[in-house]
Amino acid sequence: MTISPHRDASDLPDTAWASDELETLGCCPMCHHTSRQLLHENLTDTLFRCAPGRWNLHACSACGTAYLDPRPAAQAIGKAYAKYFTHPDEASTPNEASVQGRSSMARGLRGLARATLNSYRNARWNTALTPSNRWGRYTVPLVWPVRSLVEQQMRHMPPPPQGRPGRLLDVGCGNGKFLEVAQKAGWAVQGIDFDPIAVAQARSQGLDVRLGGIDQLSEQEQTYDWITCSHVIEHVHAPQALLESMHRLLRAGGTLWLQAPNIDSVGHRVFGTDWIGVDPPRHLSLMTLQGLRSVLQQVGFQTRCCRLPVLSAMAVYAASNALRHGEENAMALPHSRILRLGYVLPALWQNWNLHRAEFHTIIARR
Repeated sequence: MTISPHRDASDLPDTAWASDELETLGCCPMCHHTSRQLLHENLTDTLFRCAPGRWNLHACSACGTAYLDPRPAAQAIGKAYAKYFTHPDEASTPNEASVQGRSSMARGLRGLARATLNSYRNARWNTALTPSNRWGRYTVPLVWPVRSLVEQQMRHMPPPPQGRPGRLLDVGCGNGKFLEVAQKAGWAVQGIDFDPIAVAQARSQGLDVRLGGIDQLSEQEQTYDWITCSHVIEHVHAPQALLESMHRLLRAGGTLWLQAPNIDSVGHRVFGTDWIGVDPPRHLSLMTLQGLRSVLQQVGFQTRCCRLPVLSAMAVYAASNALRHGEENAMALPHSRILRLGYVLPALWQNWNLHRAEFHTIIARR
C-alpha cells in the first residue's frame, strides 16, 4: 500500500464542491465488495489544474479496482472538465510565430513523418489521407515500434464487413478525430459523448454525434459491428452498466475495442500519484487486467488482449515525470522528451507483461 504525500493545491480553483455534488460509495463500483484498502490520500488535480478538492483512492480487496470515494456526483462532474484536452484554446494551439520559429529542417522532418505514416494507413485501411508518400506502405511495417503505434492509433480496426454498410460507434468520441479517420476507412460512423464542447466540434465536421449517455442508443440494439471505447470507462460512474450496454448494442459476432489505464502498471509503481493514469477527480475507477476481463466475461464477451506499444508507454513515463516536477502541459511534450533511453527498458517490460501494461487494450467479441 502506498500513501501519497500531502500535495500543494494552491493553484487550484477555490470553488468547493457542495454537499449535493459529492457521493459516497462504500463499495467497489465494479464488483460491489466493501472490503478495501486506502491506496492514496489527499490527491489533487495536478494534470489539468481545473478541479477543486482533495480525493482518496481506495483499492478493492476482491477485484483490485482502485476507485475514488467520495467522488463527484454525475450531475456535477462537468466542472472537472473545464480545461480538458478536447477543449483546444489559443494557449494549446501553435500560433503562426511559433510555427515560423521552427527550423525548416524540423518542419520538413515532421512533414515527412506524417506523410510516411499516412502512406501506411492508406495502404492498410484504404483511407486516402494526405499528405502521403510512396514509401511508408513498405517501410512502416518493417519498423515494429512505429507499426504497433499506428495500429493502436487505428484501434486495430478491421475493414468494414462485405456486402453491407459496416456500423461503427465510438463511445466517448470527444471531438470526433477517430470518427473522421474511421469514416475515411469506409465505416458508417456514429459517436456519443457527454462533453457539449467536444460534441459541438465533432458536429462542425459533419459527424453524427449525440450528446449524452449511451442509454440514448437503446433503439440501436444489436446493430453495430464495431464499438470503440478509448479511455472512457475510468470516467463513468457505473462501469459495469456501460459494458452491458455496449454488449447489447453489438450484433452477434460484433466487437468491442476497449482501452483504459491499468492500476497495476509499471508507471503507477514507479511514479505513484504522479502517474498520469491517476488523474483525480476525472478518473473515478482504475481496474486491474484480471478484474476488467472478469467483468467483461460476466457480461458475455470473449476477450483477448493486445500489447501496448513501446512508444505509447514512453509517452506515459515522460508525462508522469513532467507531473512529478510540477510542469504544465504534461500531455503535450515534444518528441525529444519522450524518446529517452531511460524509458526504453520499462516500456519493453510492460509490452511483454500484459498485467503491467500502462493501459489495458482489450478486444472483446460478443
